[in-house]
Amino acid sequence: MMKGLTKNHGLWMGTMVIGLCMAFFAATSASAKTYKLTYATQHPAEAPMNKVVNQAWIKWLDAESNGKLKVTLYPAEQIAKSTDLYDAAMNGLSDIACQMIPLNPGRWPLTEVTMLPFLYDFPGSRTSALTAKALFDKYPEIQAEFRGVKVLGFHANGLSHVHTANKPIYKLEDLKGELLHTMGMMGVDTITALGATAENLSPSEMYDALAKGVVTGNVLEWEGQFVWHMGELTHYSTEASLTLFLFVHVMNLDTWNSLPPDIQALFEGEKGQLFDSLQGYNFDKDDIMFKGILDKKYKKEGGPGIIELSKTEKARWVKAVQPVYAQWLKTAAKKVGEAKARAILADAKKFSKQFSGYPDEACPDCGAILKKWAPAQK
Repeated sequence: MMKGLTKNHGLWMGTMVIGLCMAFFAATSASAKTYKLTYATQHPAEAPMNKVVNQAWIKWLDAESNGKLKVTLYPAEQIAKSTDLYDAAMNGLSDIACQMIPLNPGRWPLTEVTMLPFLYDFPGSRTSALTAKALFDKYPEIQAEFRGVKVLGFHANGLSHVHTANKPIYKLEDLKGELLHTMGMMGVDTITALGATAENLSPSEMYDALAKGVVTGNVLEWEGQFVWHMGELTHYSTEASLTLFLFVHVMNLDTWNSLPPDIQALFEGEKGQLFDSLQGYNFDKDDIMFKGILDKKYKKEGGPGIIELSKTEKARWVKAVQPVYAQWLKTAAKKVGEAKARAILADAKKFSKQFSGYPDEACPDCGAILKKWAPAQK
């Protein structure tokens, strides 16, 4: 009897040990698994967004995941055209994608509130990114605009200004007769409300259009004048701080669901917001720097340098674009009702003030983080 019990006990113990070993090796195998993701953007490889922030973020993800997460960047529309990057992530052509919202006007109408003219003070990149995220987190109606993907965060380029090739712009009346490149319906509506004619071109078209005189200028951020080489063709700039172009970073849902919790945690909460802050910080720093470079270029050419609107003149421009606000409210009200639309707009204005500030004051740790993960950069 005792022998039988001992034998059965031995068999049970052996089975348990084998089971525990299998579980251990399975867990060890899972923890050692490497997740390789693709990341698609429209920006050139040399653009600061890719060369500095995205590369730093990729290195940070690698380190924070203990080497389990490897992200490969595909810039310059290598995976999909700029208008199709969101769909590329949703359909699995890329694991992660960065989509420029205004290139698909009307697709995310509530989110477009973040691009209304004169909503932000210069510099506005980090402010707008955090404003967009705060609105996304607060309103389920905005979250519903991004069904089919996992939203990782937002970023925006700098505030756009008026850049012209042939004449300076000092007041509203000077815009009459100008044909200016911009992107998205918000940009088109803003330029039209100010009295100029807008031409909605893709990033790949705008340089040739200005070089050939198809347009007489453009509406871009200071940094964009250099990234897209537009500053080679313009001789005057008026600091207007009009609107900006919001981007959303999204992940394929199947990819998201395949990641273990410790990897997912790198994209959420404070760690997730770090990416929004870094993007905005770097854009704001570059915008300030490139504004100074462009000012020197214009003065060297014998021009007036960067033109700044007087307080009175700026008020005229702000008044002129109020129909753009009215149109957004009308569109949003059809989707969520007038009361909710007005609440979203009020919160957009509130958050834009809450998150405002110059980069080193607004994000004192961002510079050190970028220096650590992108040491070759400025």
